[in-house]
Amino acid sequence: MAKTQLESAKLESPVKKPKAPSSSKSSPQMMIIKIAVGSTNPCKIEAVKQALQRVLDRKLEEEQKTKEKEAEKEEPTDKPRKVVLDVEGFGVESGVADQPFGDEETRTGAKNRAKSAYEQYKLKHGSNPALAIGLEGGLEWSSPMDEEEDEDSDEIIDTLWCMAWMAIYGKRRKLLVELLASEDSKFYTEKQKPTYGVAKTGMFPLPAAIAKMVQDDMELGDADDKLFGRVDGKKGNGTVGILTNNAVTRAEYYEQALILALVPWIRPDVYGSPLEAPPSPGFFGHLICSSRNGSK
Repeated sequence: MAKTQLESAKLESPVKKPKAPSSSKSSPQMMIIKIAVGSTNPCKIEAVKQALQRVLDRKLEEEQKTKEKEAEKEEPTDKPRKVVLDVEGFGVESGVADQPFGDEETRTGAKNRAKSAYEQYKLKHGSNPALAIGLEGGLEWSSPMDEEEDEDSDEIIDTLWCMAWMAIYGKRRKLLVELLASEDSKFYTEKQKPTYGVAKTGMFPLPAAIAKMVQDDMELGDADDKLFGRVDGKKGNGTVGILTNNAVTRAEYYEQALILALVPWIRPDVYGSPLEAPPSPGFFGHLICSSRNGSK
């Protein structure tokens, strides 16, 4: 598999350049990125939009600085660029328990949601999305942090931690990489098949009252609603929002992990096949060929 300069990667359809009438050089060039999300939860869809927009904005800042430097030498010829996110949610199954526990089960749920959203998008539209994204919340038990006892018994309650896994599924196509990749990435490994990017949120301990309800087979969302006297809190600010007084909303909680899951697209030059030899210092910016060892 060859490592390919950004300029020579294969162009495919999920990132669109809409046709527009000819205009002045200052008119923005519009591009549309089609995204599928393995959920119809508005909070999760908003988190996806925020994360992608943040990465796009950062890339545009980098490009602007580069253009300003070029403008000192000569007049830039590129038109300004406007990127629009077309995000669509799909009600897909996670393929794991309704309340997953532990990293492996939760991560698997996120990956299943991402891949199913990718497939559902193709069934509906006849083409693949640029990326498909799955978000899966999970829980994890640990030994008690403070040996907190149940008020009604001598039972010591284990600590219940809240976390979530993000999975991003898609190909590394030319326009998508150009829109997301750091300016430091001068080449990348072209992949003909979709690949995953995954990342985990931070963890925080849940109140003992919620832990007790979950221990009695109640899902986190239902336990949250019961403790705080609300309905469908998971479609709003979530447990993290109500516990932090919205200093961290549920969308913000997911956002950073979503950006981390995008790293294979942000730095495609250093996220290739594990069988490829890593590029040596000084190779960045050059067209090079990968080397493979003889065993797996």
